[in-house]
Order: sequence, then C-alpha cells, then structure tokens
Amino acid sequence: MQHAYQVRVAPRAADDVRLVVSELVSNAARHAPGPGRLDLQVADRGRTVRITVRDTSPVIPQPWPANPRRPGGHGLEIVKALGRRLTVQQTGEGKQITAELALHQSRTSPGPDRYYVHRTPDATSG
Repeated sequence: MQHAYQVRVAPRAADDVRLVVSELVSNAARHAPGPGRLDLQVADRGRTVRITVRDTSPVIPQPWPANPRRPGGHGLEIVKALGRRLTVQQTGEGKQITAELALHQSRTSPGPDRYYVHRTPDATSG
C-alpha cells in the first residue's frame, strides 16, 4: 500500500530533486532499450528523499573524471554533487540507481566514497 504525504522543502532542495530526477530519467531513456520506472520516497522523517530509477540495461554507469571542457557526460557528476549517496544495483531485469538527497541540510562536497555498486554473482562491473 502506498501513502501520499506532503513534505515542505526549500525551493533549492526542490530544484535539486527535479534536476536529479531529470538526469537519472534521461540517462535511462537514452541508454536502456526498454521500459523504466521512477520511485520517489521520503525517508528519515522528511529529511531525505530517495530517487530510484530502474531500467532494462544491465550496464553499470561509470563516473567520468571531471572535465569542464567535455560537452556531455556530466550526469553522474551532478547527481553525486547534489546527493548524499548514490547506489547502483544490478537486478534481474537490468539495474536500479538510487540517489539520496537531503531536503533540509546544506550540500556536502562530492566524495569518492559515496558511489556504491552492488554486483550480482553472475555479473561484473568495473
């Protein structure tokens, strides 16, 4: 059973959530051959939002080194910079990517320890 709740957030946090949703959904549409799914979940008593996008591609996205001269490929950089945590997990149908964002706290600087990849026993990732 699903419930709908209203959570008040600052305009900047709402903008961050919209941008992360846009990046994850557009990447799934661009790189996955089939249907996808978007789930938004408020957690930690309204302090965190979890954005999960599922798609049919088993390919694990790899973050690229920062390069302001590169014309594209900044999606994971953006998501990592805005979020607390980014998790990628392979599923039987493809993969799911979950980004967690704080709704009421200042942003933290991106760190290499906030990108998590979960591997399935029969799959590999780099």
